[in-house]
Amino acid sequence: MTQRTARVWLFWLTMYLVVTVFFYSVSQLPDIRVAHGMVGYLVLIIAASRHGGRALSLTLVVLSYLAVDWYFVPPRFTVLSATNLDWIVLLGFLVTGWMISERFATEQAARRIAEERTREVERLSRERLQLEREASTSRVLKEAYRLKNALLGSVAHDLRSPVATLSLLADPASGFEPDVALRRIGEEAMRLGEFIGTMQRFASEGGSALLMSRHHAPNDVIQTALKSWEAALTNRQVRVAAMDEALQVVCDLTLSVQVLGNLLQNAARYSAPTAPVDVFVHAADTTIDMIVADRGPGITGDVEKLFTPMRRYTRSSVESSSEASMGMGLNIARTFARAQRGDVLCRAREGGGSEFIFRLPRELPTVVQ
Repeated sequence: MTQRTARVWLFWLTMYLVVTVFFYSVSQLPDIRVAHGMVGYLVLIIAASRHGGRALSLTLVVLSYLAVDWYFVPPRFTVLSATNLDWIVLLGFLVTGWMISERFATEQAARRIAEERTREVERLSRERLQLEREASTSRVLKEAYRLKNALLGSVAHDLRSPVATLSLLADPASGFEPDVALRRIGEEAMRLGEFIGTMQRFASEGGSALLMSRHHAPNDVIQTALKSWEAALTNRQVRVAAMDEALQVVCDLTLSVQVLGNLLQNAARYSAPTAPVDVFVHAADTTIDMIVADRGPGITGDVEKLFTPMRRYTRSSVESSSEASMGMGLNIARTFARAQRGDVLCRAREGGGSEFIFRLPRELPTVVQ
């Protein structure tokens, strides 16, 4: 028995003694009846049943039965000497007291079960919230790990093109005039510095911010990419369709040049050397698509596998496999595009070949205060 249970028993047994002493003091009054004693003790049983357990209630039922028999059933001050009719009264009192105590005991048990279930639901809710927080943290860490791999892949993959362009400009056999070559070398060195700075911001912000997003004309992004990736596009005809000069996209210029450069290099690598690469722009209400189209073998099967890193087509497998991916380039392109609230998509080109779509928003997202 716990200390609290002992206090409850002591209190109600004391109340029983108080009621019993009271009835002893008035038992000689001429108007006292059995009903008075039965009502008094039933009230005591009901009150005790609301606070105590089944054992306390049944104990008070038995003690109250004996008290009623002692004080109120003739001959008084004797026990178990009632007449047949008095036995019916006493039995009714006993059954009533027992039913009342059982009813309250059942309600108490139901209340305890409900409270336990409530506590269990609260515990499960806390555990669920904790699991959701852990899952959210896991997703953030997974995304950070993915972005880290994209950065490392980009450094290894995308720096080759500007370095190759610098080497081409510095080669006397390339045919560039010295003043043109020096000017272009300066431009490429500046773009290389911007790329490294963007990678630093991208790494520190985890790809979650808008970086250096500004309004840029799609044609400026396309022309900058063509210059920056000139070495990878040597002897390749790139046809840029006419576009509305008033069009503007919101992007980080350095990242967007890398995305478009990867798509151009991909188109050049996986199409015939004599096949031109076409670049055109399509404007929608909220987005602008810069589309790089080739006349290669085309893409069938699961297009999403194209964006799986560290796998690529080979020349011998281009026509026989449509489920392999194209190295790191497309994965990096999509990662950088999504960091700017855009995307890179792929679809089959009418007449054969593929179209890679670099989608960017036309406006900065609205910040809700």
